[in-house]
Amino acid sequence: MKKFHKSLIYITMLCVAVAVSSCGLSKVVNLLRCSFDLDGVTDITWAGINMSNIKSVSDLSINDLKSAATAIKNKDFRVGCNVKVNVKNSTPRDAKMIAYDYELLIDNASVATGTSDDQSIIIRPNATTPIKVPIAVDLVKILRNQEGELNSLVKFAKNLKDYGNGDPSNVKIKFSPKFTVGKKMQKFPPFILSKTVGNKE
Repeated sequence: MKKFHKSLIYITMLCVAVAVSSCGLSKVVNLLRCSFDLDGVTDITWAGINMSNIKSVSDLSINDLKSAATAIKNKDFRVGCNVKVNVKNSTPRDAKMIAYDYELLIDNASVATGTSDDQSIIIRPNATTPIKVPIAVDLVKILRNQEGELNSLVKFAKNLKDYGNGDPSNVKIKFSPKFTVGKKMQKFPPFILSKTVGNKE
């Protein structure tokens, strides 16, 4: 479980307290007190194929193989997934997030970055709110110089879901919640979230 170090929280809270008005301060401070955890990766898709439960090439249907062959021929290696981030609010008051930025890293290499549309996400008191972060990864660079694109894609999807069980892929997400100061949007330093465990012995 990855959380902000307490000293960093208090320093950031002090800076925010100076910057924001008292009207919105409570929800911003409460957001700082929340913990952020990477819960799972779901809905892994490539070329219209649901890769979430595919463990080897032999698990692909004939239609899947046809779709895969077309995608490989067209050099289409775009993989989509949802990264589930749980936000736990242990305070007795609401916390509020306006939006967020994210960066996905595989084996410490940045493979996708993005930002959410402006939206108000309320994290209720003494509750955990799940946030699905939709991510698109273009694996062209990752698969370059690797033999057997289909095997590599299946391995990547399996490791993304299983957090490195088998041949490991180190999966991390940098998650930066945003808030507003007056009419201007600001963001916290990123939470670095990971559940990679490597090979199972």
